Amino acid sequence: MGNYDGAGKLARFQTALNRLIDRIADDRYVLAVVLVGSLREETIWDRESIGLWIIETDGVTRRLRSDGNNERIFRILVEDGINIHAEVIPRSRFKQIVDGTSRTAFSCNFFAERELVYCDDPSIDNWFDQANTVAVKDQEKELLAFSAWTIHAHRHARQRLEIKGDLDLARQEILGAAHSVAHTEIIRQGQVWEEAVIYRAIEGAPELFQVIYLDVLAKRKSKKVLAAALDAIDGYVDSHYRAHLKPLLGYLKKQKQTVPLSEISDHFAYSQLYPWHLESACEWLEKKGLLEKVSAPFKLTKRSREDVEEPAYYLE
Repeated sequence: MGNYDGAGKLARFQTALNRLIDRIADDRYVLAVVLVGSLREETIWDRESIGLWIIETDGVTRRLRSDGNNERIFRILVEDGINIHAEVIPRSRFKQIVDGTSRTAFSCNFFAERELVYCDDPSIDNWFDQANTVAVKDQEKELLAFSAWTIHAHRHARQRLEIKGDLDLARQEILGAAHSVAHTEIIRQGQVWEEAVIYRAIEGAPELFQVIYLDVLAKRKSKKVLAAALDAIDGYVDSHYRAHLKPLLGYLKKQKQTVPLSEISDHFAYSQLYPWHLESACEWLEKKGLLEKVSAPFKLTKRSREDVEEPAYYLE
C-alpha cells in the first residue's frame, strides 16, 4: 500500500470524532450521535469523511434554502481537517425510523456498522439497542430490495442488448446487476460486511461471478459474453425468487385478489423499493407464469371523473 499510514489515519479520524462529541456535549438541543460505519484501519482506508446521524430536539432544525422541501437534512462539518457528513434527524422522526414508519426505516445495514457514540436521552438509547440488530424481517426486506433492483437492471440490459444492440450500455447495466447480486449474497449470509462487497461475493460464488462480472469486465465485448451474463443472472433470480421475493409474494398471496401496482407500492412505501422496481419484479414474475397481469382503474387526481388504467397482479 506504498506509504499509506493506516494507523495515523485512524488516529486522526478518532480524534476528529472525539472533538466533535466534546462540542456537542455542551449543546442541550443535540440528544445523540450515531457513528455510521466503523472506524478501523480495514474499513477507513478509502474514506475521506466520517458518517454520522445527529439526533436533535424536535422543532429546532435549522433549515437552509438548499434543503428545499426534503425531509432529510444533511450537513457537512469539519474537525481537524476531517470532513464529517452528518444527517440531522429530529427526535420524533428518529422514532419513526426505528418504528419503520418512515421511508428511511431503521433496518439492519448489512454494509455499515452503526454505533451510538453519544447519548443524552435514555429513550433513544433503548430504541437504538432494540433496532440495531440483524432481524429476519430486515433480511427479507433487504433481499427483496436488492433482488428487485437486480431484476430492474437485468430487464433494461436485455432490452439494450437484444433490441438496440448497444453493447456499451448493456454492459453497464449488467455490471450494475452483478453488484446488486453481490450485495444480495452478503445479505443472505446475515452478516455485516464493510469492505469490498464484490470481492467477498466472488469468494462465495466464484462460478457465478466469473460469468456475470469477471468475464464481462475482462473479455472482449461481444453479444455472446453479455447474453451469457444475462442468462446467468436470470437463472440466479429464478433459483432464489421464493426466498428473495418472499415479502412481495407473501403480500400478494394474503390479498387473495387482484392488487393494483399503486397499492403494492403503498404497502412497500417505507422501504427502499420504488414503483418501477416493484413493476420490474412483478413483470418478471408474470413472464415466468407465476403472476397473472390485468389492468385496474386509476384516478389521476382527487377530482378526476374519468379513469385511466394501471397494471394489477394476481397470485393464484
